[in-house]
Amino acid sequence: MHIHSHSRSAAALNLALIVTLVLVVVEFVTGLAGHSLALISDGWHNLADIPSLGLAWLAIHLEGKSPDSQRTYGYQRAGVLAAFVNALLLVAVALYLCYEGYQRILSPEPISSRLMMIVGVVALVINGSISLALSGGRSDLNLRAVFIHNLGDALSNIAIIAGAWLIARTGEHLIDPLLAFLIAGMILWSAAGVVTDSARILLEGAPKGMTPSAVAGVMLGVPGVREVHDIHIWSLGSKSHALSCHVRVLDMPTSECEVICERIRQALAERFSISHVTIQFEHTHVPGDFHRYMPAPISAKK
Repeated sequence: MHIHSHSRSAAALNLALIVTLVLVVVEFVTGLAGHSLALISDGWHNLADIPSLGLAWLAIHLEGKSPDSQRTYGYQRAGVLAAFVNALLLVAVALYLCYEGYQRILSPEPISSRLMMIVGVVALVINGSISLALSGGRSDLNLRAVFIHNLGDALSNIAIIAGAWLIARTGEHLIDPLLAFLIAGMILWSAAGVVTDSARILLEGAPKGMTPSAVAGVMLGVPGVREVHDIHIWSLGSKSHALSCHVRVLDMPTSECEVICERIRQALAERFSISHVTIQFEHTHVPGDFHRYMPAPISAKK
């Protein structure tokens, strides 16, 4: 099922690459012909999709590779790295569009609103179709970055269509550079969440919505666990999490520790989707039924 999902995603990205490249050429040509900065801005926006889609496609193939002696966790972070680079590209594009919009305000040009409207509708259909094709992979950070990117494209196309209608109705050409600013804002908004999430994974921070104390609470609910400390939680990829910790139990045979270990693994997999668990058991001779979490020190895994 995982392989088939990756194959479908790769096929969707291949098609998106070809269609997006054609759209970029159309928007640049018509934007220059119609003197529309909004169309040229959207052309640059879509041009940034080309390396984004290429990186996403490469990341999917790398994520499917098995671990080896040099990369014992495999290539799961390839998609996260691709998402981070894609988001940085989006920020650079947004800043460029702001600069071009400012220049157009200083030196306004007449706009062909009819041509702007036609290309905006065509672009909306294309970007909307790509977003729909990629919508099933939003749980993967890499595909989510591409999905948000194309969804932002579709929203900017709607803005272009509305702007073309307003220009035709009012004759106010200042609307065009204002649309460029709006598109730049959409790009920055879409990039912010991806940068934050991917940076958290690359810096080996605790997964979003997961705290050591909450994880320890689940572990302390397993019969036989007396104390949990030295917890480290991090993400191997956008959907794969790992944990290492020390667990204190009463002095008991190794076979009983294995039973407790398996119960902990099941509890963490069900509650937090943590798939890779490393536990170091410690024994105590202190009698009594005490359960505690010792937060010393809490940080990302080194």
